[in-house]
Amino acid sequence: MSSPKIAIIGAGPGGLTLARILHVNGIPTTIFEKDPDRKFRHTAGGSLDLHEHSGQKALQEAKLFDEFQKHARYDGEAIILTDRFGQEHINVKGIDTGRPEIDRPILRQMLLDSLPADYVRWGHSLRRVEADGTLHFEHTTERGFDLVVGAEGAWSKVRQLVSTVPPFYSGVSGLEWWLHAPDRTHPELSATIGDGSYFAFGDEEGRCLGSQRQGDRSIRCYAFMRKPETWIKDCGVDWTDREAAKRFLKDVEFGEWPQKLTAVMDAWEQGDIIPRPLYMLPVGVRWPHQRGFTLLGDSAHLMTPFAGEGVNAAMWDAMELAEAIVADRGDLDAAAWAYERKMFPRAEKIQQMTWDSLRSRFDRGGVAMMKERFEFLLEMRAKGEKVKDGGIGSEVTE
Repeated sequence: MSSPKIAIIGAGPGGLTLARILHVNGIPTTIFEKDPDRKFRHTAGGSLDLHEHSGQKALQEAKLFDEFQKHARYDGEAIILTDRFGQEHINVKGIDTGRPEIDRPILRQMLLDSLPADYVRWGHSLRRVEADGTLHFEHTTERGFDLVVGAEGAWSKVRQLVSTVPPFYSGVSGLEWWLHAPDRTHPELSATIGDGSYFAFGDEEGRCLGSQRQGDRSIRCYAFMRKPETWIKDCGVDWTDREAAKRFLKDVEFGEWPQKLTAVMDAWEQGDIIPRPLYMLPVGVRWPHQRGFTLLGDSAHLMTPFAGEGVNAAMWDAMELAEAIVADRGDLDAAAWAYERKMFPRAEKIQQMTWDSLRSRFDRGGVAMMKERFEFLLEMRAKGEKVKDGGIGSEVTE
């Protein structure tokens, strides 16, 4: 039997995991990625916590779990939680939830290294998809695939073919910046943040500051705020002007927050700030099955980062789609339909949990909610149990 022709749009963790699991089962794929080469995002994206039943299980199916363990950081589960006054409510060195951290670029590199180099076609930015499977890229056209998998994220062109439901604004916008060598340049701040994550919530203010330690000891910082959709461009700040952006954040948005918390802004001395309005798809979004196409990850069920589930859900999708294809490689349409029937209810639960997490974190009582959640996790750890669902951190995508 000849191998089916499968196109994967997007070389993110979901698309690459799908390609890798199919590869170890003798099924080749062609991956189309808009980035010009594999080095384009070698520093893009922050730290991810991979969950036992989803991301880690997918890596086991991909025969990459041992390689993952070489890069996994179990001390990354350390968490400090404060309120807007800097009062600590949680300070734990590590929570044994079975969710070690790995930097997104390392995960992507690991997956790319596990595939034949000719699997990925770099510099292919998809512009349009036709119902017969014809793929119109910026500079070329491809056709003849038995299955096209949309794994290209929030603004998926493949999704536009199978669904009329677009993403909508979540009500929260984020700003991201990096501290590249804090152990050397700001050792006191670096020690305060520690080896994991540091969160400060503003309760009814609808604001949050966060910092996450990365594998190279850099620190990824971000501010999330409840704002109108067009706030990033309407607020009058030139986000390419670092000093102006710092002044605006410190003096206007976080002007009443203590220096202990806003020190992450003072320490920002190089690199650009990344403004990012956060979008999502409706909880429980579905589409009528369309022969020759399916979706995974953010293309299928775009969520905000406030449960740390996005990459895990994408890798879970990839694992289940690969399993369906391997089990029924002679009928890809049946395999895709079987995958979608399982994915829809599973994704809906994760979407709902993520939406509930967003609302609770940016409303009155958010700090108390987070503290209660942490205490629940600590209680489970004391009993020798591990969490299967629900996030405590944040995961910001590329």
